[in-house]
Amino acid sequence: MADITDYRLPREVGQLAKDSGRGFGIPGYLVGPVVCVADLVLLVLASVGSAIGYHSVMQQEVGDLSTFVGLALAVAFYVSVFLAYRGNYSVRRLMQPIVQLRELTMAWIVVFVMLMTLAFLLKVGPNLSRGATLTFFTTGWCAVVGWRVLLNMQLDRIRARQIIAPRQVVVLSDRRIEEARPYLNDLALNGYDVARFLVLSPSSGLDVLSSELTEIAKPRHRLDSFFLLMDWSQPDRIAGMADMLRAIPLPIRLFPDPKVARFLGPHEMSVGGVWATEIQRAPLSLGERLAKRALDVVVSSLLLVPMLPLMLLSALFIKLSSGGPVLFTQTRTGFGGTPFRIFKFRTLTTMDDGPVVKQVSRDDARLTRVGKVLRRTSVDELPQLINILRGEMSLVGPRPHAAAHTDHYGQLIANYAYRHHVKPGLTGWAQVNGFRGETTLSQMKARVDHDLWYVDNWSLWLDLKILLKTCVVVLTTSAH
Repeated sequence: MADITDYRLPREVGQLAKDSGRGFGIPGYLVGPVVCVADLVLLVLASVGSAIGYHSVMQQEVGDLSTFVGLALAVAFYVSVFLAYRGNYSVRRLMQPIVQLRELTMAWIVVFVMLMTLAFLLKVGPNLSRGATLTFFTTGWCAVVGWRVLLNMQLDRIRARQIIAPRQVVVLSDRRIEEARPYLNDLALNGYDVARFLVLSPSSGLDVLSSELTEIAKPRHRLDSFFLLMDWSQPDRIAGMADMLRAIPLPIRLFPDPKVARFLGPHEMSVGGVWATEIQRAPLSLGERLAKRALDVVVSSLLLVPMLPLMLLSALFIKLSSGGPVLFTQTRTGFGGTPFRIFKFRTLTTMDDGPVVKQVSRDDARLTRVGKVLRRTSVDELPQLINILRGEMSLVGPRPHAAAHTDHYGQLIANYAYRHHVKPGLTGWAQVNGFRGETTLSQMKARVDHDLWYVDNWSLWLDLKILLKTCVVVLTTSAH
């Protein structure tokens, strides 16, 4: 790479990394799932133990323990979802005992109140011993909190023994490595392994970096994030770097200064004696992906049952009216730019899927009679519920474009690739704001702007809001 110095830092500051607990053991992202499984086992034991202990003290027959196992599984599931959604299974959060105590207590109370309310409404209370349940409420909380305290005491030792591998990061800088040493030291001493340190000269063009960074960021390299260490007096250059890195589905963090205050957002993180601000968030955290996936599976499964007769009727009409295949499949661009085959009811006389795909217009001559009705009512999209259950799509997200359109618009619209940081959706923020169907270049730019806003502002509540708005849009459109 011209005008760019590439330092392979693990070889240069190996001793520093070793002193900070650098290792080649299990990746840090596996610690959370292991702790989650341990929580599950511990709660089952606490529930069964509470039932046996309580009934023994009261000199009562214990009876069937399956009810208490079921209670423990339900509590463990909802508590883990709550904790994962709030990011409490990361190594960094697991090493904060006060935070763990607060979050566990909050999750424990909320989940127990919710489950007891459901038990009352569904009249399953007689199957549960109130005394044993209250005992489990106390012992279960004590068991999980005690387990967290022991875990917290051991995590430092585990990291020191190099059992947990540190997070691999890349630092992009416009200053020499000697000047950057304080920042690199803080990163190494706080669990970050600086895998690459790229020094950019003043004449380095951003286009030179693009392909190299895309290659570095591929999943096989298991990078955690990128850090920018740039000259504070050149905000335009930092903005250019941030825009170029939009195509990379990893967090981008900036070591800040008052001179670049316009980049500073709410996503601040402490890195030893210095701090950095997150100018681009990760696609979604593990907890957020689990919560979004749970919503997708539950809602799409519930929708498939009542929609099945309508789907069968639509397939019959397509077959009787025009012959040919009932389903239309096409290569679309999914999460991280990965291609997949989308399912739709066939509404055209053609099956375009190649380097040139013509958009469908309102009075397109290729539309069949049944196809016009299916598209106006959005019934042609229902087979995508299968894509959602397969994990290729989500209920809500940027609409997936044909591979040919991705190639075309990716060259014309800045940050177009950033819309692939989440799974494509059956509906999206752009669609409920009027950007549906055939689009001009300016309309596509507006659609992409809405997609990028959704990626940066995702929440479960936003997904539910978009789903409700979609129902209104579909009903309103169908009525006309």
